[in-house]
Amino acid sequence: MARLAALGGIAMVSLPAAATDAPRRIVSVNMCADQLLLALADPGQIAALSWNAARPALSFYADRAVDFPTTRGEAEDVIVRQPDLVLAGPFAGGVAKAAMLRAGLRVVELDVPEDLEAAARQLEDFGGLIGQGARGRVEASKLRAAARESGTGEGHRRLRALYLQRRGIATGRGTMMDALMRAAGLENAVGEAGYARIGIEDLATIDADLLILDGQGLRADGDAADQGAAILAHPVASIRFPPERRVIVPQSELICAGPALARALERLRKVARDAAD
Repeated sequence: MARLAALGGIAMVSLPAAATDAPRRIVSVNMCADQLLLALADPGQIAALSWNAARPALSFYADRAVDFPTTRGEAEDVIVRQPDLVLAGPFAGGVAKAAMLRAGLRVVELDVPEDLEAAARQLEDFGGLIGQGARGRVEASKLRAAARESGTGEGHRRLRALYLQRRGIATGRGTMMDALMRAAGLENAVGEAGYARIGIEDLATIDADLLILDGQGLRADGDAADQGAAILAHPVASIRFPPERRVIVPQSELICAGPALARALERLRKVARDAAD
């Protein structure tokens, strides 16, 4: 599958090789595209970002995003901005994307990388796409360097970690979180591929040393903020995973592939090393 695909045939993008080819008015209607733009683009290239770009809970670069206009991604709002490049995700907004294409706009979909090397390649490709190839290569190099660092070292048992999200969603093999765990020197407690739903009985018996949370759904007093977070605040979770067996990796570092992954990896690696000492 193409890491960057041009709509109208889902063909590989012909990436610009020089800054002279760089798009000058870029509109993003996808939060993960926002993150890459804010990391790699010149500010003057950004015509608008998605409405989530300035939300600190979701956006790693929320502090930068406040300086730019936002759009909710409706076709009319994007078209009137006269962009020479529109960045979108692969799933939502199909009707709007079709309307943008009919209006003659260039629309590029970003794929969703599932491991660190794919994320590094996307940084390189994206940098080329917007005429910032050097920046893309630098950020890709940083991510690869972070991934190459050793985890717990030889002779230490890998701790088993469970990444649990709202509504009991757990992340298994072949996902970005699984790749982060392995690079950090941790073992994923969920053996199946993809995503699984964890119930209270599963939480009570799962073979896991650590619970990884993204900081969403729990109030400061530890109670659930809403019904969707009930499992995170259940007494079983507190008994199995007291504070010293929990690690918080902010959702803003995990929700999108990009430079933020290096920060998430650093957090996980520190937990693995501290436990091994």
